Amino acid sequence: MARKRSRMITKEDVRFIYENYHKMTSQEIAEKLGISRFQVTKVVSELRKRGVNIPKKAGKRKNPIDEFVEELKKGKKA
Repeated sequence: MARKRSRMITKEDVRFIYENYHKMTSQEIAEKLGISRFQVTKVVSELRKRGVNIPKKAGKRKNPIDEFVEELKKGKKA
């Protein structure tokens, strides 16, 4: 896999990452902006260090066992 050179991050890149991080993967953002995935995660990390509230990824896959248990509990309560 060939590594592409990363370009410098701009303020507009930071804004795009901030506004889209919860609905796109780091890879998707990186491809859209023409930067590396590492740069995307670095920007998120730096924003969090500075007190900016960036929610954790919403697209994280739930544990199937937890989902099943939740369904069972809901079924018993109903």
